[in-house]
Amino acid sequence: ADRLELSLDLFEALARDPELKGWDGLGLVVQAYGKRAAAVIDWIATLAEDADRRFMVRLVKGAYWDGEIKHAQVGGHDKFPVFTTKSETDQNFALCAAKLLGLRDRIYPQFATHNARTTAEVLELADGDLTGFEFQRLHGMGDALHEILRKDTDVPCRIYAPVGIHRDLLAYL
Repeated sequence: ADRLELSLDLFEALARDPELKGWDGLGLVVQAYGKRAAAVIDWIATLAEDADRRFMVRLVKGAYWDGEIKHAQVGGHDKFPVFTTKSETDQNFALCAAKLLGLRDRIYPQFATHNARTTAEVLELADGDLTGFEFQRLHGMGDALHEILRKDTDVPCRIYAPVGIHRDLLAYL
């Protein structure tokens, strides 16, 4: 959370770089446990329109919750930058998913989840239009669910894996 604005500044600079014009491979991750997630999606949509670009946006529930809480506590902040209950995060994920599905002309939504309820919710929010988005899963998680999604919906399913040393990945995994 403390690097969000810096990350968005960098993303905007890349989005406006003339050498990258016409390349649709630029994207970023939005973590639904963050209280600013919906506002970040609005910002990305505005930037996509203004820069005449289409971006990829991976929506995840969030991977560093414990670290975010601890960082806020150590910093003496009276509020956390993330939701503190799973139900709030789930609700925000659904809100953000609906936003992303409504922006498919400028954003290619990528829903990273291994949760059956979440995938069902995304499919329901898509309202029969199963084009222009994909599901993603972390390697080794949700294999059976994503195989069913791939066969029953024809929605693309991508497998991704974090890269790094064990110590750095421990919080993520």
